[in-house]
Amino acid sequence: MQASQYFSLIVPVCGVLLGLALVACWTVLRQQRYLLWLAAAYILPAVPLAAQTLMSNEQLARTAVLLGAFYLSGLWAMAQGMALKYGGAAHPRLAAAVGVLALGLLYYFSQVTDQLRIRILVLNLAMVLLLLGVMAVYRQRRPVHGLERLLRASYLVFVAYSVLRPAIVAVFLWEGPLPELSSSPLWLLMLAVNLLLSLWFIAVLLAVSVREMFVILKHERDRDSLTQLLNRRAFFEQAPARMRQAGGQWALVVCDVDHFKHINDNLGHGMGDEVLKLVAQVLVQHVRQDDLVVRFGGEEFVLMLRCTDLEGAVAVVQRMREQLVLESLRLLPQPLTASFGVVMCDAMASLQTLLRHADTLLYEAKRAGRNRVVSSLAALSPAAVAPAAVQD
Repeated sequence: MQASQYFSLIVPVCGVLLGLALVACWTVLRQQRYLLWLAAAYILPAVPLAAQTLMSNEQLARTAVLLGAFYLSGLWAMAQGMALKYGGAAHPRLAAAVGVLALGLLYYFSQVTDQLRIRILVLNLAMVLLLLGVMAVYRQRRPVHGLERLLRASYLVFVAYSVLRPAIVAVFLWEGPLPELSSSPLWLLMLAVNLLLSLWFIAVLLAVSVREMFVILKHERDRDSLTQLLNRRAFFEQAPARMRQAGGQWALVVCDVDHFKHINDNLGHGMGDEVLKLVAQVLVQHVRQDDLVVRFGGEEFVLMLRCTDLEGAVAVVQRMREQLVLESLRLLPQPLTASFGVVMCDAMASLQTLLRHADTLLYEAKRAGRNRVVSSLAALSPAAVAPAAVQD
């Protein structure tokens, strides 16, 4: 083989390796199916690229339809992967129509009349149409961080180069004697550009994937697997920052499901899990975006509510308590109730002190008959607690 052919083989080999790297990412991020499509976008075009390196122009004519199918499949995979990344699909019917038309033209200009220039132009125009098919979906979701914006910009550069490539072919290959494609300077230059763009795009894509992996791992670390609420660890990480925020006051709420052991013992742990999910759902429905709702452990929940005063916080908690009774009747033969302790957060008090005080108010609610809210303005030591309100 000539030295140029060895260089040409570098590109498909790199394509396969980069595609396998994306498959490896998918094994960690199973829910990110777009990674498999983008892996196919690297691997499928590697087949015709490697074949073209070893073929003469006459051999290219005999295999034009097959090689074209590989190219178009790879570009469709790229469009579909980016569409899935941004929440949609890349117009499969339109893509199928473009593919059938392009393969028909490739067949005509290879088997009926051998026109390599026209085949190159047809194939490049079809690939551009497949890539542009995703742009409508691509505009639906705004990037949320710098890496995703960079990924979007990189894809736009890739599309721009694909649009420019047919023009380059038309200008430089349209007239004069046609050299062997696999050894022509223009072919080698386009391979080099393809390799650079592919390396850049996958570097950005892998960076986005790694970031998503860390986000998912953090979500799994911070969330309760049953209710999908924040867990105890996340509460102790996020609550101090909430207490230090300016421009508002916070109330700390401790909630405990009444007679939960009775539900587990008599209705089974499966029903107990359903009850916990119902409680989580009711609590979340009454909070704002920056409030915290936490499954603290077992049947105990903790909330941090932004509020103007204690009365406002108690009113929100009362609505939670009342809705829980109503919603539970769809699940249980008897109403489900919960007891609550509510205390206003004092920035000078430690989080542990506030929790102990709210716990003391919660047990006051239990002793007073359950299914009620007990509140207090100040974070006092447990021995000094005097509830400000006991409400049914």
